[in-house]
Amino acid sequence: MTSTEIALLLNDDREKITRIGEIIGRKITEKDNFDNLNEFEKTFILIDVLEHNVTNGGFIQLFFNSSGQFAHEIFQAYIAIKATKTVDIISKAIQLFPTIPVPKSIRIRQEILMESSANLDLWDSLDEEFDKYEDDILQLTINYVREHIQYFD
Repeated sequence: MTSTEIALLLNDDREKITRIGEIIGRKITEKDNFDNLNEFEKTFILIDVLEHNVTNGGFIQLFFNSSGQFAHEIFQAYIAIKATKTVDIISKAIQLFPTIPVPKSIRIRQEILMESSANLDLWDSLDEEFDKYEDDILQLTINYVREHIQYFD
């Protein structure tokens, strides 16, 4: 039995996610370098990246920090777990940028965000929409891991 399979046996869903994140996290040798992860592990981590950033500082924090370089990959991760409501919100956030794709350069993203202070209400409304948590991200992520268990560990 793999470590991920054992983690899925835990009673609490948050503990399952935390434990799986720790298992995958050991493969990440430096911040924002996911080269040692397969596409399924990256999906898991990218979901965590968005959840952490948006929960702690909103979508502006996500895009202002280095994590913003993964905007389109995060969008794809939520599609992969079938979080349709959250996909819509992420899509709206991406569309607030004047050019698509969202720039990988942190400097360019930060300049855009600082210049677009008039859009603060739009960013706030996306945060509020996200806070409604219409998708059960915990359960969708656990289901995703179960469906692709052979790619974890």
